[in-house]
Amino acid sequence: MSVKFFRLAAITGAALVAVGALAACNDSTTTSAPIGTDAVTTTSVDASDSSLASKSVADSEDSKEAEEGAARASSSAPETEPNTSTKVPKNFPGVTTPSGSKLTDSEKAYLADLKRQKVEFMGDTDNNVALTMGQYVCSQREQKTDSTMIKAFVTAAIGPMTDNEAQAKDRADKVIRAADRNLC
Repeated sequence: MSVKFFRLAAITGAALVAVGALAACNDSTTTSAPIGTDAVTTTSVDASDSSLASKSVADSEDSKEAEEGAARASSSAPETEPNTSTKVPKNFPGVTTPSGSKLTDSEKAYLADLKRQKVEFMGDTDNNVALTMGQYVCSQREQKTDSTMIKAFVTAAIGPMTDNEAQAKDRADKVIRAADRNLC
């Protein structure tokens, strides 16, 4: 009998502690407590103060000068041309064939294979992304990287251009197969 009474008392005590803790969490008195002990005062400024009046005049002159400068500014950015002296680092993991240069027969075959399989890269008008993906696959094959890692990278690169994960994985498989057949 005493064991049953002890269990009941322990359960009741635990319930009271839980209710007390929940009630303490709901206490909102701490939100209205002051943060510090220093008194907060406010000061009003008289508009007839001469130092403020001169600052106001200076600010309006600066504002007018800024408006005039903005009116004189050109509405479009100046035309620039690419810097042809910039070179891609040798260890850069990307296409070694710069835009506008001739493609090798294997690169042409790779791109034709992708086209035949209806694999397109959004906005890739110069086939730079497609060639980069193919060269990535080949470089990873040379390094003996696990095939699942290669597929994960290619799938992630293709993913934003697809409607769902299954479609991204399917296109990644096609890119990898095309690279294996034609580039590697």
